[in-house]
Amino acid sequence: MIKTEDAAGVYPPSEDSFLLLEAVRYAKGDVLDLFAGSGIVGLSAAKKADNVVLADINENAIKSINRNAELNRITNYKAVKSNFFSKLGGRRFDVIYMNPPYLPGARREGDELDAATLGGENGYEITISAINELKRHLKPDGVAFLILSDVYEVSKVYKALESINFKFKVVDTKKFFFEELILVRIYEKRGHSPYKR
Repeated sequence: MIKTEDAAGVYPPSEDSFLLLEAVRYAKGDVLDLFAGSGIVGLSAAKKADNVVLADINENAIKSINRNAELNRITNYKAVKSNFFSKLGGRRFDVIYMNPPYLPGARREGDELDAATLGGENGYEITISAINELKRHLKPDGVAFLILSDVYEVSKVYKALESINFKFKVVDTKKFFFEELILVRIYEKRGHSPYKR
């Protein structure tokens, strides 16, 4: 795992980040870390991948990613300020990591930590919005890894995946006193996933 420095207004590496890190061993080729925060997942993936794009809507997160890349002497990356996939053009990736905000609640305008933690009124809205754009950015044989939480109705996310012809498999879970975190592997139904445990 890489070294990271905490930064004001940036979601620090937490239990969900560490669960997503389990999937870094599958990094290869072109990788995207969406909702990158401090960059701990994407910069760790850069040690295995050809190149990595780390995207986050928070300008402070972009600065933090660049600092943490320098701290770890990582150069095969690019940090992009982007709302979902909006600044990535038509680029497609072999592996996409997503740790979207998932706590239920309405965001306060300009509050960076709200943006990093609150996933919509029910908690799953931002996750489903990202899933709906996923097919345009994942290579045909690519795979995505997504963090979910049982603080909301996880079945809503599973139905959203099925509705756009994705297969998914739970890779791992972590139970805490306040929630269960779920790591899911996603790939298109037309192919098969080479990423098996």
